[in-house]
Amino acid sequence: MARKRRPAAETKAEILSVAEAMVAARGPGMLRLDEVAEAVGISRQAVLHHFGSREGLLREVVGRAWLGLFSELGDLGEASSGVDLIDRVDEVARRRGNARLGAWLLLSEKGLPEEVFEGALGGLPEQLAGDGDLDDARYRLLLVGAALFGDAVFGKRLRQAIGLPDSEEDRRHFHRWLAERMTP
Repeated sequence: MARKRRPAAETKAEILSVAEAMVAARGPGMLRLDEVAEAVGISRQAVLHHFGSREGLLREVVGRAWLGLFSELGDLGEASSGVDLIDRVDEVARRRGNARLGAWLLLSEKGLPEEVFEGALGGLPEQLAGDGDLDDARYRLLLVGAALFGDAVFGKRLRQAIGLPDSEEDRRHFHRWLAERMTP
């Protein structure tokens, strides 16, 4: 039975959707082009046609994850501060696996283009600063981002090394502790 021909954009979007689900479930190291192709109902060569290589597909998956992350964080608005902000960053960074994927891509040979990051959080620092110190708001965001992305990538092992337990409740306690320290 012949395969039904689909528009290229539709096929590419489906490949990305399948690959995103696979990477989220099993991590980037377990992404197999043959499995992606089979799930989409196309050949491995068709996947390569759209992305050039396995790394090209992963780069696109992780790039989309970063853009989604920045979009979500940029939309936090004025109402989010303290522990709410920290919980939101933790959700999109650790629980969804974006921090690990982002670290993988940033450390890979080609990384992401700088344009992806420039101004990606829009007016979030200004929103958090309100009438206060803009530099202070930026540093607080840097502290939260560094702490939570680092926690997502190697927090379990760091906790183990310094003798802290590693449960969701312990992470919540850390979030509250961090929120207290970032409040101006």
